[in-house]
Amino acid sequence: MFRSTFRRLLALDDPPERTALAFSIGVFIAFSPLLGLHTILATLVAFLFRFNKIAVYAGTFINNPFVTLVPIIISSYAVGALLLGRPLRIPEQGLALLKEPHLLTADYYPRLFHESWHIVLPFCIGGMILSVVCSLIAYPVTSSLLRARQRTRKTDAND
Repeated sequence: MFRSTFRRLLALDDPPERTALAFSIGVFIAFSPLLGLHTILATLVAFLFRFNKIAVYAGTFINNPFVTLVPIIISSYAVGALLLGRPLRIPEQGLALLKEPHLLTADYYPRLFHESWHIVLPFCIGGMILSVVCSLIAYPVTSSLLRARQRTRKTDAND
C-alpha cells in the first residue's frame, strides 16, 4: 500500500516543493496526538491550502493503524516522558484502575481522569515534538526525491 501511494506521489505534476510541503504537513498530522482526527485534519488542510490531496494523505497515512500506530504512540509517550523527567513505565495507580475497574463507584471516574494525565501529558508533548521533527525531516527528503524524479523525466523526454 505504501509503495503504490509513494509511486503516485512521485507521479504528481505539482512543483516538487509544493508536493513535498503537502507531504510533510501530512507527516506532521500523522505524528500529532490528535488520534482519530488525522483524516479530518488532512482533508481540511488539503482543501484550505489547495494542496494535492494524495500528497497530504500519503504523509498522514504513515500513521497506519495496522502497522505504525502502536510504535508512534509508544515513541510519543517515551519522548514526552523523558522530557518531563518521568519514568517510561505507566504509574501503578493508573494500572490498578485499569486492571480492577469499579465502574459504578462515584470516585472511580475522577481518579481515572486524574491518573490519565500521567499518560496523556507525556503523550501529547512527545507527539508534538515528533510531529515537528519528522515533518522537518520529511520535507527535504521528499523534495530531493521529487526533484530527482523530475530530472529523470526531463532526461527521458529529451532522449
